[in-house]
Amino acid sequence: MKNKQGFTLIELLAVIVILAILLAIAIPQVTQYITKSRKDSLVATAKDFVSAIRNDVHSEFYELPVGTDDITIISLDLIKLEKGGLTSPFNAAWMPQYSYVAIVNTGTDENPDYQYYIAVRDSKRYTITLTEEDRVNRESIVRSNNNEGENGITMMCGSEEGDYKFINNIIGLEKYRPSNGWNATVYSSVGC
Repeated sequence: MKNKQGFTLIELLAVIVILAILLAIAIPQVTQYITKSRKDSLVATAKDFVSAIRNDVHSEFYELPVGTDDITIISLDLIKLEKGGLTSPFNAAWMPQYSYVAIVNTGTDENPDYQYYIAVRDSKRYTITLTEEDRVNRESIVRSNNNEGENGITMMCGSEEGDYKFINNIIGLEKYRPSNGWNATVYSSVGC
């Protein structure tokens, strides 16, 4: 009698089928987990950008909006975070013309109250449309097509010292007040 050494073809096929079933279940779950983790990281990074601007405003690097029709817009390319922020959590470059922090005076000229909004888009089209900082969450993130998910201003340009301009409509702020136009100070390295 010979000693059996090895596996039969049926045994090998059974193992391959079991592995294929496990991979078919595991790969989508792992991919979904990674995407959720990156979205959470994008939310945290967006909030870090707002915090950095809040600190810069207190250090008087940027002017705050004075009137109720005034808005200050700072492009992400001018915001320096202590850690990270150079690319999105999806390993894509930020699109500075669509990624910015906006500060709106929701109070009066005499008694201002500032509200911070954020809009981001990366080169892989992961987008947070202009949203109040407290409302940014994982569900705020969409993967937009090129024609979808405008971030409030069609094309944002300015200077590092701040350019003054009139903007007719800012998508996302119409909930705050009807569009009568905005007196904007835009800080950006994206030239017009």
